[in-house]
Amino acid sequence: MRESCARPISLAALTVLEVSPVDAVTFAARCGYSHVGLRPVPATSEEPHVPILTDSAVQRELSARLDGEGLFVLDMEIVRLRDVIDWSEMERVLAFAQKFGARFLLVADNDPDPVRSRDSLARLAELAASYNVIPHLEFMPWTCSPNLAAAQARTMGIANCGMLIDAFHLARSGGFPKDLTPNDPAIGYLQLCDIAGPIPVLDEVLREARSDRLFPGEGEIDLASIARALPSIPVSLEIPSDRLRDAGWSAEQRARKAIETCRAVLEQAGG
Repeated sequence: MRESCARPISLAALTVLEVSPVDAVTFAARCGYSHVGLRPVPATSEEPHVPILTDSAVQRELSARLDGEGLFVLDMEIVRLRDVIDWSEMERVLAFAQKFGARFLLVADNDPDPVRSRDSLARLAELAASYNVIPHLEFMPWTCSPNLAAAQARTMGIANCGMLIDAFHLARSGGFPKDLTPNDPAIGYLQLCDIAGPIPVLDEVLREARSDRLFPGEGEIDLASIARALPSIPVSLEIPSDRLRDAGWSAEQRARKAIETCRAVLEQAGG
């Protein structure tokens, strides 16, 4: 099976986190996505989580559903750079990513020591190369790589390593589309969503990021300029909305709205 030559669009796990990964694949296929993102390692201890990293029965079901629907896996998340890292778990995640054909591994920086963090990232990148996976550092305002400049400093010069640009984090860290280098080879994929209003206090930024984003075009981010600056690379739609979920919107309805609004933005950007 071959991937489409069009820009791949992936359904991120966080967008429909209340459903199982197997159901997420089904909804993604119905809505026209080419890829999905998987979360074998939960971001928090409170979030819903299916143990796909360790449950072989779920893995078999997930693999069969992906094959049956003709979908691919874009990325795995989330691993963290810390002062102490369980490298055996890192290897398990990388082996899982390879098994499911994931291209990217999403990495967060939670190590306050910039030298040690960069060394750990370089070690991870070298290890990941043997699994045909490319780690991508995602800057987030509440982490130790809080903005684009910090992520560039962490990743620059490390082989088999890239950056992920999330439009939400770019905006909430005070960045703008003009800060991105057009066709930057260090940026492997994008996460698109929208947000409005001035940058709030950090705790509120974290709450927004995890549970209250807007669909593309509903907020104030110039997403078309981001898409134009970084054409062709895959787009992951990470748009959690507890507000809509609690109002009765199903996971499939939200996934469909996400890809419809994303396509409108990409059309505005010229494809």
